[in-house]
Amino acid sequence: MSSTLEQFPLFNGLSPKLLSRWERYFKERSFTKRQILNFPSDCTEPIYFIRTGRVKVSYLSEDGKEFTVACLSPGEVYSVHSLASAIALENSVVVYLGMDKFRPLLSECPELSLRLIRLLGNILKETNDVILDLAFRDVSERLAHVILREGQHGINQQLPLPNFLNFTHEQFAALSGTTRQTVNEILKRWERQGIVAMKRGKLAVLNWEMLTDKL
Repeated sequence: MSSTLEQFPLFNGLSPKLLSRWERYFKERSFTKRQILNFPSDCTEPIYFIRTGRVKVSYLSEDGKEFTVACLSPGEVYSVHSLASAIALENSVVVYLGMDKFRPLLSECPELSLRLIRLLGNILKETNDVILDLAFRDVSERLAHVILREGQHGINQQLPLPNFLNFTHEQFAALSGTTRQTVNEILKRWERQGIVAMKRGKLAVLNWEMLTDKL
């Protein structure tokens, strides 16, 4: 694991000597598609980093409805800090450690603390965006916002076309708080309008400007 930590934005650019010393605290675990992320009982309040694959973080209501707050990609970090469940959307590998071991790293490196504060701020903003979407946007608007967000593109950027997103209808449904059938109906309508296309099992965005107009 000599270079494992360097691939994560939180650690990238920090002292190689620090990273080399810290790596002994981290462990690695693999999860298969649809498997719930779980960690050893002696690992208290795990914080985990996505090395490969994708992981969905969501809540389930008493009546079985799912509320997805994040879809994590390689390089991203999250922690087991609430009643939210984390499920692998595909075969995934995560690197993790307990919070009791992570806190001393923050004390040792003030820059890491500053980076973590910024990261937590971004996570909070993204979670608030999801809540606002569910509260105030209709389904079409929510789906458009999810696609724009997961495409990681700003509205005013020059965007490459087509741009492929490797998400299933089921995953889009979870992220936009609706059903797979509704997502399918909306995407078919947008496909007729020349906004998107389904190619090789992936969603291809053909017109970012028209998609942005759906907000």
